[in-house]
Amino acid sequence: MVMTEMTVGQDPKTVAASLEGAMPWLAPVGLAAEALAALDRPLLAWIQDPEYNKFHSDDFYAEREAEGDKLSKLERRIAKLPPRQSWRMERVWSPDEESSEKYDAAYEQGAVTIGDRVLHPRDLDAYATIAYELAGLREDDGFGDDEDGLGDVDPEGLDAALEWARAGVCVLQQSLPFPFTDVLLYSELDNRPAHRVLFAYADLLRRRDAKAAEAWFTALVYLNPNDNMGARFIAPGGPAPIF
Repeated sequence: MVMTEMTVGQDPKTVAASLEGAMPWLAPVGLAAEALAALDRPLLAWIQDPEYNKFHSDDFYAEREAEGDKLSKLERRIAKLPPRQSWRMERVWSPDEESSEKYDAAYEQGAVTIGDRVLHPRDLDAYATIAYELAGLREDDGFGDDEDGLGDVDPEGLDAALEWARAGVCVLQQSLPFPFTDVLLYSELDNRPAHRVLFAYADLLRRRDAKAAEAWFTALVYLNPNDNMGARFIAPGGPAPIF
């Protein structure tokens, strides 16, 4: 997000500091607007025990350094943050061989048509899966910082893929305050669809506009310093790639 002189009521530097590491806000247009119109309610999101579930970035990175890791510029910035609240998301997932008949029936009952697809409007994994499918990519094609092949995606397929990933992010953002500067840890199983759709959007966006994607990869590391998705190797100031 670019801060301008149009900021009202606060010093621009104060505002910029408060937005450090926050995921950018997406306006729900096009397919995203259609997805939001289909929502009967946002995904539930809540702060876990506010006293015992705070995330201490300094302790986390101190342990990393004790294990011999050298912190990057990005990680050193995050290590200076005060303790932050840990959040957990409601999880809606696409039916599979492990889901129960009861769950499958509930999913089907809540499914709607968005674009030309039938899905539950709160199923973040579905948005990411459809996006990668339309781009002709596998989800793991986005990992790492290898720029080779980033442009080898059909432009029309990429347009459609970005629309779906954007829609998933907009669904997610209905459930979180803005700016969201707390943590959404990947170690919580229910939080993983949020990370997948955010990474999908960042990964697809960098194939169109690498500069615009930087803030998204940075936000993923702030959200989850353990960075199970590998965003820190793509974000500005992150560690050198090991892939």
